[in-house]
Amino acid sequence: MLPENYTVTRRDVKNARLRVCEDGAVQLFVPLSFTDEQIESLLEKKKQWIESKRTFFAKKTQIKLRRNEILLFGNRYAYFYSSKYQNKVVVNHESKTIQAKRDLLNVSVQEKWLKSVAKKHISNRIDALSEALLLPYDKLYIRSQKRKWGNCSKEKNISINWRIVKAPEFVIDYVIIHELCHTIIMKHTVRFQTFLRSHCPDCEQAQAWLDKYGNSL
Repeated sequence: MLPENYTVTRRDVKNARLRVCEDGAVQLFVPLSFTDEQIESLLEKKKQWIESKRTFFAKKTQIKLRRNEILLFGNRYAYFYSSKYQNKVVVNHESKTIQAKRDLLNVSVQEKWLKSVAKKHISNRIDALSEALLLPYDKLYIRSQKRKWGNCSKEKNISINWRIVKAPEFVIDYVIIHELCHTIIMKHTVRFQTFLRSHCPDCEQAQAWLDKYGNSL
């Protein structure tokens, strides 16, 4: 008998696949020929891995917003509808308010606007950081990756997840610097980690923030 919150799905596949969800649920996808004994054996073998993943997700914290709030640069901004701003969005970083005629509380409208903010901010920061750190790149793409904050290709093209614009600016810089460092060292080796820390001293603090709050972005 399976433990609570475990599900097994048989599919026409060659190999078994195990997944731990953020809510702690465990999903196991197995070949059609997989026996109950094989399932029990696999779950027992992966027991420590499952618990480590559950512990990791349990440490994550959801950033809760009020109905009229928008998360931007790690802060909660209060949104106010204003008919006098026809074609622009006015952001006041001191009072943490956003005014616009468009309905930024609508999910699709807000996402479109945040993507434009991300493109402008990240473009400016990557150019400044690239020049300051002497780490040139080729092209920048603003993406909607599901599981990555950034990526760097062998051609030195960098992709950044637009959602990172919701994080504090030191976290945004960390993601950008992380990918710029990949223009020199592609793999996450010890040498890469040392190289990254030399260019981003607060990288561990930034990664800890993402580990804790990243699921809220």
